Amino acid sequence: MKCCYCQKPIIKNLTIKELVQQKKSVELCWECAKLFTPLSIENRCDGCQKSLLKSESKSTHSQKTFCTDCLYWQERYPTYDFCHQSFFKYDEAMQTWFQQYKFIGDIRLAGTFAKQWQSLPKRFPDYRFCPIPLSNERLAQRGFNQVSQMLKVSGVTFQLLLKRVKHHSAQAQHSRAKRLAMPQPFALCVDPEQIKQCKILLIDDVYTTGQTLFHAASCLAEHQPTKIRTFSLAR
Repeated sequence: MKCCYCQKPIIKNLTIKELVQQKKSVELCWECAKLFTPLSIENRCDGCQKSLLKSESKSTHSQKTFCTDCLYWQERYPTYDFCHQSFFKYDEAMQTWFQQYKFIGDIRLAGTFAKQWQSLPKRFPDYRFCPIPLSNERLAQRGFNQVSQMLKVSGVTFQLLLKRVKHHSAQAQHSRAKRLAMPQPFALCVDPEQIKQCKILLIDDVYTTGQTLFHAASCLAEHQPTKIRTFSLAR
């Protein structure tokens, strides 16, 4: 077995189940695993898991504390039930990984965080998992949807409920103000009856301003799902 990131051999005692499934298994070696920082729940925004600074944290009521970003979104989407979660901190190590996987296009890295993605069905039972779609232009350029590919390699069932009808240049090329001002890029691509009274988990790679996920959520919310939650690999 090799590390799915650095490709170095992983030496460990395998169980019978692991021996049988060895060809399909993907795993990080110990050295690579410790590169990535899991998000803690301490001193975090209850809406998006952003690390809170004393100067910016504000409470909407006695039991929850929201960052200034989430307070902004609550003004724009007053009926939306805020709850975003992520696995890891978007730090230098994660940026390096994304550069190799997403921008250079090393699709072999899609299984790097398979163990984490495989935990989603237990964390969100009875939810439909919907990855954020790419535009046709971006898909042709990159060759794969980075979120769908991670879920596929991890063996996590998902469904494409949305399509991107407007192509924008990469988010990293825009200032924060321009990201927040971007128009709705999504449209529903299934019969509305398929999502009515359903629980939906929208999944993206990175949560930055939240604009992409809020656009996607608002598009779905028009068709009366029971609940919408959002999730990303990194925050």
